[in-house]
Order: sequence, then C-alpha cells, then structure tokens
Amino acid sequence: MLVGTLKAYKNYLYPDANDKITASLIAEKEIFKGGWDKSERFVLDLMKKFIQEQASSVTTSWFLDVGCGTGRLLPEFERYFDYILAIDPDFSQIEKAKDLVKNHKFANKLTFRVTPIEELDWKGESIDVILCSHVLQHVNTDSVLLILQKFRDLVKKEGLLLITTCHSRRGYDYYAKGYLKCSKVIEERIEKEEFNSLIFNEENILPHHFFSPKSITEVLENLGFRLLNFRVFHVLGKMSVLDKIIDMDHLVNSMDFLKTRLGRDMLLIAQKTG
Repeated sequence: MLVGTLKAYKNYLYPDANDKITASLIAEKEIFKGGWDKSERFVLDLMKKFIQEQASSVTTSWFLDVGCGTGRLLPEFERYFDYILAIDPDFSQIEKAKDLVKNHKFANKLTFRVTPIEELDWKGESIDVILCSHVLQHVNTDSVLLILQKFRDLVKKEGLLLITTCHSRRGYDYYAKGYLKCSKVIEERIEKEEFNSLIFNEENILPHHFFSPKSITEVLENLGFRLLNFRVFHVLGKMSVLDKIIDMDHLVNSMDFLKTRLGRDMLLIAQKTG
C-alpha cells in the first residue's frame, strides 16, 4: 500500500487549487483583518531567531524547504544560507516557485526538485536547517513517520528542524476535510481512512490531519530530536474589538491551559542531538 502511495505522489496535485479553501477560511475566521499574517509573522521571526543563533558555527550551509509550494517562504530565509534545496511533489507548484524567484539575486543559490521528501536522493547529514511548513497535515498517515525519519537522516547533528502543522486542541490526533459550499468553508470531522482516501482527489477537498503536540513530540524525541520551542498560532474566531489591541498570540502562549485549547496551527523547533 505504501509503495503505491509513493508512486502516486509522482502525479500529485495539491487539492486546494490557488488556495481558495484556505483563503476563504482565513477571511471567515481570522480575529481581525490581517490577523492571520500577523500571527504567522511572529512564528517566522522566531524561526529566524533560532537560525541566527546557530549560524555562527556554520560555514557552508544548506537549507531544505520541504513542500515549498509556490516558494513564498524562500525569500524569508535565503539570506541565512549558502545553498537552498526546495522540493515539492506537485510539478505545477515548483514551476510557480521558479517563476517567483527567477528575478531575485538569490536565484543562483536554489536547487529545485519535483519529488516527495520520502524519495529525495540526497547526501545524508548534509542539511543545516529543514523547514516543513504546513505539509504533514496533508500527507498519508502511513507516510508521517517515514518523513520524520528522512528528516533525521538528512539533517546534520545539532541541525534544526522547523515544523508548522495543524494543532489538535483535543489532546489526540483527529482528521477533517474542508471544502467550499456556496462560497462558505465547510469543515467536517472524518475518520482516518477517509482522510487517507482524500490525499489525492480532484474534487477540491482539502484533507487535514490535526496533530496532538504530545504525540508528534514523542515521535521526534524517539528519533533523536530535542524540542527547543513549541507554540501555537493562528488563533481563530472573532472575539471582541480588544483583540486588535491585545497580542492574542502572546497571551495564549503565556498560559498552558490556553495553549492546549486555542490555536489552529502549531510550531515545533527541534534540534538533532544524535
């Protein structure tokens, strides 16, 4: 079954064409206009802080963007690295990424590959920092452990792993599917089997795997990673006018009981120790 899954990724097309479902979700659910981007900006800046702290001990450095999509995050990180490897199983996404960066000065740093991470042919322990942004929630559940194992094999000792993915506020993993109906986003809870069946679909249905922080942290630790930082972000739901004044991300992450109950997404920053 897994071999068949990997072969299918060769013809993979991201189900949310032009991010219509995601954009509609943001428009409907963000606390205030621009709140989604503000929340992500804090997370990106935190990633950069950890990269900068590591950079002093790195000479020639490699950055790997796993599931780079249209390449929107490449300009955020290029200044910290000598070389960048950007991969995605969707050929059309890679073409958009190439077009995005072609006029940038850092374009000569880039190597693009159309491949799922599980099949990437690359020298082991050669990557300084791996970014996996909003990828794990869209892959077959059988592939998650393989992907994390691949990260362990590729990253250097003391290298960084930066993961953003969907955050389960229920204390356990669960699954959902999102789609548009009458221009509104519908998100339904589904079973794991249906989630896996929707990884490859042409019906504009976006499957989501919401991860329990505890479960994914335990897997990372078993693979030889040490968790350096964990936070939630993208707190959704229009609450009050005070939300424009109060830094909700800071407030939620300052209290554990809020951290476990709020935030659609989460960031894990881990370091390979062995």
